[in-house]
Amino acid sequence: MSSMRLTSWFLREVDIGRGGSARVGSMEGLRGLAVALVFLVHYTVLVGPWLAQTGVAHNVLFRIADAGNVGVDLFFVMSGFLIYGNLMDHDQPYRTFVRRRARRLYPAFLVTFAAYIVLSVGFPSESKLPTNAVEIPLFLVANLLFLPGIIPVAPFMTVAWSLSYEVFFYLTVPILITRAHLRERASDARIRLFIRIAIGFLLLGGLISGTHPRMSMFLGGMVLWEWLRYRWPVRSEAPHAAKQLDRWSAVALAVGVLTPLVLQGDVLMGLPRIATVLVAFTVLCAGCFAVDGRCRRWFTWRPLRLLGNVSYSFYLVHSLVLQGFFVALETVWTPDHSATWLWFALLPFLFVASAVVATAMFVWVEKPFSLDRRALRVRLPRRASD
Repeated sequence: MSSMRLTSWFLREVDIGRGGSARVGSMEGLRGLAVALVFLVHYTVLVGPWLAQTGVAHNVLFRIADAGNVGVDLFFVMSGFLIYGNLMDHDQPYRTFVRRRARRLYPAFLVTFAAYIVLSVGFPSESKLPTNAVEIPLFLVANLLFLPGIIPVAPFMTVAWSLSYEVFFYLTVPILITRAHLRERASDARIRLFIRIAIGFLLLGGLISGTHPRMSMFLGGMVLWEWLRYRWPVRSEAPHAAKQLDRWSAVALAVGVLTPLVLQGDVLMGLPRIATVLVAFTVLCAGCFAVDGRCRRWFTWRPLRLLGNVSYSFYLVHSLVLQGFFVALETVWTPDHSATWLWFALLPFLFVASAVVATAMFVWVEKPFSLDRRALRVRLPRRASD
């Protein structure tokens, strides 16, 4: 296959949002940023044994990795926005909604899960399976049900804890909408409720272990949907407001990514850090979705959008690619904490390798089994008067 034909095939298969609006394109780009940040975390942890354990380079690289943790938070904010908005716009039976979410998550997840099992049998020294054979079935079932992260179960896959948060949100937000009669409430009342719930998650996270303060990120996305649907259409008539929002969204991007470099996770139980990232990423998404400004242009950059389109597959497989590479590297090069340059040398190679594997997963598993034409069209809030 010639390079031109290969490129044409790649764009046809992966550039699924090419017919969408600029708003949709910026959302794809934000997903690309989020998954790239997550990659930095796992990459730095795995290359760590080869890096010097002291000095400026060590501190800088591991602080960069720490900043990468906010990639998951950005995913949560966007999930809150999309899932809540979809449910508010389209009332649907609970079972139908859950079945569609399961279809979206499970095909690529099961393929990756099976790969982990095979590799655990082939490389028992790297296995996360329990040593007690009796515990293995329960361990696997708990992971298949996305329980790690919500309850104290060890994750079999590195990213399983965050998927557990997603599934918990999927299962509970339709119930909240129905039981709290949210569709019958005014938008202002819904926003106040979501802010109270978000504050509750944050405060409980500082007082009681295991109460998951990062669940507040989903509430940020829900508030954003309400704001775009019922408030921004009026304010957007003023060009000054649009320019201001664009400026603030650019600032919010920097604040969200750099906050972990300033606020460590052990400061007041990590609550200032979580709260700052929550506000920053909500503002960032607001600017990208509501204003045709520089933030939207940044995140409609085609390579970033393409990465965003395969972000779920990338999220699942990148740890597997990284772990496989570093296990193989260790057989020929014993880690000696003397090769900090390796961080820079391997980063582009392993990022591209992860992207290639993720693209294959997307084209042959995720796209045919999880996505349909409706799923490829992201709908953003209409004006309240529509």
